[in-house]
Amino acid sequence: MKKRIRMKYEGQEFSVTAERSGDTIVIERDGRTYSVQIVPDESVPKRTRAAGAGPAGSAAARSASGAGTAASAPAAAVTAGSGTVVAPMTGTIKEVMVAVGDSVSEGDTVMMMEAMKMDMEIAAHSAGTVKQIMCASGDSVKENQALLTVE
Repeated sequence: MKKRIRMKYEGQEFSVTAERSGDTIVIERDGRTYSVQIVPDESVPKRTRAAGAGPAGSAAARSASGAGTAASAPAAAVTAGSGTVVAPMTGTIKEVMVAVGDSVSEGDTVMMMEAMKMDMEIAAHSAGTVKQIMCASGDSVKENQALLTVE
């Protein structure tokens, strides 16, 4: 989603339109387009990185994944290393960045979520293949709700 923002570059402030997709931010100003690639800083403890896989919000992807069915999982049922990715807090899924069958690495961003007016990256906790996606873009989710499984 494009957003109108103010930014500062070399001491000057500019009003621009910006849109992020994975590790790329596209900035538009005065009819010119600039593409900025985000490069992870290896000196910072590992958080999440974008996988860059295609969106899985299509009707076919939702029906193949079982999205739209009851997806709540009690926190006790989700254990570390289980391959189940859960919502870190209550919010709305903005973008599903993988599809069933995609390969992911530990730390890859698999979804974008909005919570408390902030965008959050949701990462795979283990490497493997996406087996099931239990939500779609626009879905409201609760804290500790199962979002997808990786095996």
